[in-house]
Amino acid sequence: MQKRVNILKQLNLRQLRIFQAVVRHLSFSRAAEELYLSQSAVSQHIRQLEEHLGVELFVQVGKNVNLTEAGSYLMEYADKIFSLLSETQQVMDDIRELRRGSLKVAADTAAGVHLVPTLLGQFHHTHPLVKIKLEVANRRTVLQRLLWNETDLAFMGYPENTPGLTADAFADNDLVVIAAPDHPFAIRDHITLAELAEEPFLIREPGSGTRMTLERHLLNYGITLNIAMELGNNSAIKQAVAAGLGISVVSQTTILLELETKRLVVLPVEHFPIKRKWYVVYSTQKTLSPIVESFRNALLNHEYKF
Repeated sequence: MQKRVNILKQLNLRQLRIFQAVVRHLSFSRAAEELYLSQSAVSQHIRQLEEHLGVELFVQVGKNVNLTEAGSYLMEYADKIFSLLSETQQVMDDIRELRRGSLKVAADTAAGVHLVPTLLGQFHHTHPLVKIKLEVANRRTVLQRLLWNETDLAFMGYPENTPGLTADAFADNDLVVIAAPDHPFAIRDHITLAELAEEPFLIREPGSGTRMTLERHLLNYGITLNIAMELGNNSAIKQAVAAGLGISVVSQTTILLELETKRLVVLPVEHFPIKRKWYVVYSTQKTLSPIVESFRNALLNHEYKF
């Protein structure tokens, strides 16, 4: 029984190139001219290739050289091999030149709905081959994604001091007091915190970054809110405020459309807005890929507008 040949150990890409040249010309001498080799060198490489593979690749018929059946199959697969190598080279070039890669992003609800899509859209415009994945979740889940190495970057308005994570501020994220346009406070030019505390207040659920920031801020002034309703996301807050159910505090980034269409107004309450930042967060345990690092640097250099 003939011994099976291990092609992976024996295959030589240079010999395959020479083999392709002989097939193109069906002539050892013309292949030698194309490759700037001697005819004897071409013949030697083909003999070695045949020995490695354990088959004959060419048959001499008079003065003509023809492919054997094995030679025909080898030519088909040689073309595929070099096509894949060329494709591989192109992909590696794209990654090196930041044209290709992947970017996985997680964001808390406010950032994921109102901020990050605009940033990713601008990034996609200049990097159309990069595969982008965005997950919008609560802040705890977003932090878990980073710690479990399931995302590259995270966006949020209130990062925790978590070991192994680094947060960089890249944009303003002011918290403002909002009301419906027909609210009595809407025509005022100054509102005190004491007056704010008397109004029915709509607030995010416990654990929300906006709620924690607001409660800490008001604690400094000894103010306790008159909480009328807890809601689980900013969209519900905005709808309820516009419907006249109370007032609330949200990131100004989340109400740009509502301000433009006059569905909501920002109230001039003393000691507001609360100055905050948007943060991009990453794990210090993970080496960022060139494309992820490029996106992060663009954010920190304020290259994107929103």
